[in-house]
Amino acid sequence: MLHTKIVSELLDYHSALLVQTGWTPIDMKYRQIRQWSNDTNIPEVELTELLALDVAARYARNEIEYGPDDWIMNNLFLAMAEDHLSEWSDLFLDVFNAFDSGEYKRDEDGDVEPSEKYTRPEIARILSMKR
Repeated sequence: MLHTKIVSELLDYHSALLVQTGWTPIDMKYRQIRQWSNDTNIPEVELTELLALDVAARYARNEIEYGPDDWIMNNLFLAMAEDHLSEWSDLFLDVFNAFDSGEYKRDEDGDVEPSEKYTRPEIARILSMKR
């Protein structure tokens, strides 16, 4: 599937940036999503939903750690936000919000990793609704 290839390319890009610079900027532009949409003949709203589901599924299977997944979702979200006419699916926003919820530690979290406490159960819930 073409969308899984895109996610794999994003993960490779994340790894390369981390090795080269020690950090991974959030810098995707809307034109990249538009280009993928044109290349795949999948409407942007559907493509971003497929990408989000692939990211969520890989995270749920422990194939990818939280950080790269969160980075991909942040990049997709901010790129889509760049165009005020872009459409969002509820599913895409649910996956984005699930990853967003694991970004910071709350006082009541104690020693628990926020991504494990908030993101993982929410991703499991989202994916269970898709089966």
